[in-house]
Amino acid sequence: MSMIPDDKVNEVRERASILEVVSDYVSLRKSGANYQGICPFHGEKTGSFNVNPARGIFHCFGCGVGGNAISFIMKIEGLTFPEAVKFLAKRVGVTIEDRPRTASEKRQSDERELLYRINEQAARFYRRLLLSDPAAEAGRAYLERRGVDAATAEAYGIGFAPDKWDSLTRHLEQQRVPMDLAEKLGLVKRREGSVRHYDTFRNRLLFVIADMHGRPIGFGGRVLDDSLPKYINSPESPIYHKSEVLFGLNLAKHAMREKENGIIVEGYFDHLALYQAGIRNVVATCGTALTNGHIKLLQRYAKKVYTLFDGDSAGKKATLRSMKLFLDEKLPAGVIELPSGDDPDSFLKTKGAAAFADHLAKARPIFEFFFAELLGQFDSGTVEGKVAIIEALAPRLAKIVNPIERELYVKEIARKLGVDLRQLQRKIGRGAITAADLAPRKERSAPRRANGPEETLLALMGKYPGVIRRVRQSGPANLFSADLLPVAESIIAQSESHAGIDWALILEQIGSPEERSRLAAIFMDEDRLEEIDAAKAFDQCRMSRDRSQLKDGEVKELKRELARLDSDSERYWEILRKLDTLRNRKSQLL
Repeated sequence: MSMIPDDKVNEVRERASILEVVSDYVSLRKSGANYQGICPFHGEKTGSFNVNPARGIFHCFGCGVGGNAISFIMKIEGLTFPEAVKFLAKRVGVTIEDRPRTASEKRQSDERELLYRINEQAARFYRRLLLSDPAAEAGRAYLERRGVDAATAEAYGIGFAPDKWDSLTRHLEQQRVPMDLAEKLGLVKRREGSVRHYDTFRNRLLFVIADMHGRPIGFGGRVLDDSLPKYINSPESPIYHKSEVLFGLNLAKHAMREKENGIIVEGYFDHLALYQAGIRNVVATCGTALTNGHIKLLQRYAKKVYTLFDGDSAGKKATLRSMKLFLDEKLPAGVIELPSGDDPDSFLKTKGAAAFADHLAKARPIFEFFFAELLGQFDSGTVEGKVAIIEALAPRLAKIVNPIERELYVKEIARKLGVDLRQLQRKIGRGAITAADLAPRKERSAPRRANGPEETLLALMGKYPGVIRRVRQSGPANLFSADLLPVAESIIAQSESHAGIDWALILEQIGSPEERSRLAAIFMDEDRLEEIDAAKAFDQCRMSRDRSQLKDGEVKELKRELARLDSDSERYWEILRKLDTLRNRKSQLL
């Protein structure tokens, strides 16, 4: 992906009010200088999530995440930095062109935007018919029979295609929509041997298939009786690729992130039934099998997934096919099993959400489900049956990453089949658990560092201009370590401009997400600095840092470096001055 010019990034950041951006996802209430709400990134009951609109930053004191409007969108939408900038640019009306587009690229981009708008027109047309047109009475009656309330139908944008050949066609023609593009979207079809078109969807309820941002990219049409085909889905188009789209993701992504898991169902009404029961972390496949693209999409929002497919043979096959994808992508998966003859819709109507929660709690790991299916399929009492089961299990066992989980499965399989454990281990190509397997793994990131004098000094600089002047006079390099020095220098530089300090920009310059979140917390918590003696606090921070430096043996390190340098080098004299300063401070501190 090409780079976005800095001036465009700055323009987006300046125009995108963090309060407005976050309010699209979080209900906020004013609390002093900040706004507070329930964090969208982890489950909590009391609001630890804070937004400081004056500084353009956010921070959660519960899970530690923090940053500016761009980093918020990156995390909550699962986007890269350029994608998040472009996402916000559309919202605030900033045009971004990474480079001059060719005529072909511009034509393709303009066509994609037009395709989105055509689908939006079609969605509004179908929705309006369902709400008020006499021809849609059958659709309204069907939804009532299925127990779909008005709020749920509105959330899904459910519409109705009347039993006519050209309702949508005539509407689009009146709106001067290019019919070749409507045909490309699968909304209409060309009459054989004619330039005229007719509607694809007729006498069907219409579910809107949306992208992760809620824009209509396709439709799923369901008949109102038992005729076939039961569903007709939009075909592939420049804006709709079935292998990369999960129905309802736009409705489910925040709940999936909060619960850290998601449920995959097969049908639109399965999804709708769970949503209406208050179970929001649910997505559905759009009439296609799960793909690697679907799994990668789920990994943006969930740490674990559950399959909830029909209990018939087709549903079981779909579950077992999906297992390979979960193992390949190392995404933990479980299987929710409902009583025979039930689907999510019928189960929730008769048993309710509490009973469903019990089945969710009893969900089996997908590998355990697979093993149970093999035991039912083959006779484990015969040599042939045992061999067939092991041949099916071995390649899948080898893909289980966690060595303890893998070894426990191996032992259980050996016990149930009555085979030698070592022979089974050799078949899988893995030995028993080693000491290295059992040793605790090193954490990927260092534990969060407690705030010290340098962090407190940064907070003081953010609150009191007088502290900025003192830092400038003392020399930032004498007060801050290498990792925080650029932050202090940026605060000083921006304080000298007429525009004032751009806190969102300062955070954006921090490369590490962990460090960015930590600094966001420092800049967010202004209340603790109210009514203090800023000059005295500055002196205390400086003295505390000096003590820390002296304890850390900085003098010895500087002397070692000095011994390696020539006396005519600039660094040689810089170290001499620093040693002199440190000696003077040491005498003051003793």
